[in-house]
Formats: sequence, structure tokens, C-alpha cells
Amino acid sequence: MEETLDTIVKIIVEAADPDKIILFGSRSRAGWSDDSDYDILVIKEGAYHRRKLTQEIYRALFEVPVAIDIVLETPERLARYKNTPGLVYSEALKGRVLYER
Repeated sequence: MEETLDTIVKIIVEAADPDKIILFGSRSRAGWSDDSDYDILVIKEGAYHRRKLTQEIYRALFEVPVAIDIVLETPERLARYKNTPGLVYSEALKGRVLYER
């Protein structure tokens, strides 16, 4: 798993130049299985088109042979919506930090 995470982080850093990358969900806790996907929160400050940058990240990760879900947000939006029911932000922020600028 660590080698896969290193690859994922390297690709995301090259594609998006993020401020922080966090692994959350089952892979960040004990008890995950080989079928578990990688839930990744990418935090990036600044003005950018979220959907377009998320698509660029997914394209860059295309060759990685695992299931990956990307959530891309600004620190401001995370702070504003972290306690909103139905959103993953509060759980994601409790995950494992993989990269921080």
C-alpha cells in the first residue's frame, strides 16, 4: 500500500501542486481490504476551476491500477463546510496526511 500511496502522491503533486494531500476513509484506518479504494482529499489554495483540475488529476492517475476517489477543495471551503451534514469534509480532515507543503 505504501508504494501505491507514494506513486499517487507524486502524481498529484506534479499534476496539481497542492498544499496538502490527505488519505481518508477505510484505507486510513485499520481493517481495510485489498478491494478498498483510496479516498484522497487534495487541498489547494488559490483561484482555479475545481472540476477541470480534478479531471486533470484523474487523467494523470489513469495508469495507477487501483480505485481512487479524489476530493479537491480550498482551505476556505473546507473551513466553511467541514461540519455540514452529508459532506465528507469533517471525516476527511481526520485522515492521514500524506503530503504537506
